[in-house]
Amino acid sequence: MKRQLKLGLAALSALALALTGCSSSSSTGSPSASASGGSGGKLSVVSVINGTLGDASFFDSAETGMSKLKAEGHKTQTIQSDANNQTSWKQNTESVSGKWDLVVVGTSQMVDILKEIAPKYPNQKYLIYDDVVTAPNVASITFKQNEGSYLAGVLAALATTNKDKFPKASGSKVIGLVGGMDIPIINDFVVGFKKGAETVDPSIQVKVGYVGNFTDSDKGYSIAKSMFEQDKADVVYQVAGGAGAGVLKAAKDTGRYAIGVDSNQNKLYQGFILASMLKNVGDGIHTAVLAADQGKLDYGKTTSYGLKNGGVGLTFADNGNIVPSDMQTKVNDYAQQVSDGKITVPTTVS
Repeated sequence: MKRQLKLGLAALSALALALTGCSSSSSTGSPSASASGGSGGKLSVVSVINGTLGDASFFDSAETGMSKLKAEGHKTQTIQSDANNQTSWKQNTESVSGKWDLVVVGTSQMVDILKEIAPKYPNQKYLIYDDVVTAPNVASITFKQNEGSYLAGVLAALATTNKDKFPKASGSKVIGLVGGMDIPIINDFVVGFKKGAETVDPSIQVKVGYVGNFTDSDKGYSIAKSMFEQDKADVVYQVAGGAGAGVLKAAKDTGRYAIGVDSNQNKLYQGFILASMLKNVGDGIHTAVLAADQGKLDYGKTTSYGLKNGGVGLTFADNGNIVPSDMQTKVNDYAQQVSDGKITVPTTVS
């Protein structure tokens, strides 16, 4: 099984690069790689990611923002790091500090590193996405993944309670979520997902499992496969980054449904992925840099993106038309209620 899965993930990585327009020429743990040229007085921007591109999820979403900035004439560079070597994350971030107009980092795993580095370079401007660092030279952007996950929970609940409309569902009233790590930001997905399911039918069971990292796709596969086969889950939502690729494959192999995350993953196993919860990281980065170009980016402050301002959402595009239009309408109605403040989704982050 493992050999088969790894072959599938190689194809997944290739498709991810095609979907995002990411280039394999981006450096891996080496800040000496050449940067793209800028023009018109636009800020130079370097992105240091604590992982690698090709996950068809979180980091690829961030890279779409960098690609757009490059196309618009900014000098850009993306530095990839060993996902399991935190020392490399720090070294790569520090090596570019003081050399670029704006240094971009992301994820809650980078918070302590940036808290240590930012004071050493008071004239360097930083942007962190997906968490907050309070410092006069750091701008933070966060996303209301709990709101987007609420819609994923609604959709999963609709699928398991309407097997006539979702032929791969058994009507078990069991759904699942596989997270990367048991940390507050991932549990923000969990509480939103549970709330969405509860809104549709309080009797639905929600199984939750954690991979322990964001890279082990084989473990993501085994956890999801157990949910599908032993727990009889009709739908499993993946919020595990690269490890979530295994969750999506498990849905295909067991003939059930999955929900993707961060980027549009619906094409990866078309017909088995109901939708993807978009966390528009790339758009957030792009918007922040354009504000910085104009001297309007608020350093020392946090900007939050949710359903109301397009920071998160659920996409049915490219899924093979497997979600009936009336079911999509129900999901969109709930989205509007959240945006209008009629429904408050619980959160695990401040």
